[in-house]
Amino acid sequence: MSVIGFFMVVGGWIWSVARGIQVSLLCVVLNFLFPPVAQGIFSIYEPQIRAPLALIFAGLALMYLTGDLRIH
Repeated sequence: MSVIGFFMVVGGWIWSVARGIQVSLLCVVLNFLFPPVAQGIFSIYEPQIRAPLALIFAGLALMYLTGDLRIH
């Protein structure tokens, strides 16, 4: 299950970079370099970025619940 969560995170990251093209070049660069933080900021104003952010959070939650992602 953690592998599925990992692929969800990677897929959400790729999706956010692809959707960032519709918003601006700055959105693409920041989503590529700082995925969760930049997506959180851009999702406030741009609804196109909300779905990839939700997919990343779902993947991280799945990885956390299976025990492969630990927060110390």
